Amino acid sequence: MENKLLSIEEVFDHSDNNLVYKTKPSVLLSALLIIAGILFIVFNGQITKSPESMLPTLFIIIGILFLAWGIIYTFFSKTKYKLTQGQQNISFSEILFDIKERERLLRIIDEGNLQELEKLKPAVIDTLKLRIASTPDGSFCYTQAVTYVPYEFVIINEAHQHTQEEANILLNMQKKQNSAKK
Repeated sequence: MENKLLSIEEVFDHSDNNLVYKTKPSVLLSALLIIAGILFIVFNGQITKSPESMLPTLFIIIGILFLAWGIIYTFFSKTKYKLTQGQQNISFSEILFDIKERERLLRIIDEGNLQELEKLKPAVIDTLKLRIASTPDGSFCYTQAVTYVPYEFVIINEAHQHTQEEANILLNMQKKQNSAKK
């Protein structure tokens, strides 16, 4: 089963209007961590000459930890999306719904009547979720419904852009659901 729908991230990546751009953290931090790790390892024997001292061993351990942290940070740092105007970060969140509410959720999103979302039955497990990509103030917001089929999440509708009022409704619902989990 091939899914032709684009995810929110793919919509951002393929947009022609340059409204959103992708950023990765600077490699400067990872380079500094790797250099610090190497320096700890190289200079471990020069700190003390006492054979019963634990300091050289401690320096080697710290050096290895800094090296590992720098390497992991280099390859596994998250990509973030930012709005071109205002340089606001776009954060991703989700609202979980009962799987039986799938058709109603899709209809509500397509019609744009987001006040009806509060009438849908929430869920604890993530078999059906509404992904939200928005700025903190809600001035830019996209949503997309995804469902879990064995071993993966599948996109079930197109990414929809929402107004600030609709975004505020979504963000308030998401905050309520998160506070109910705690």
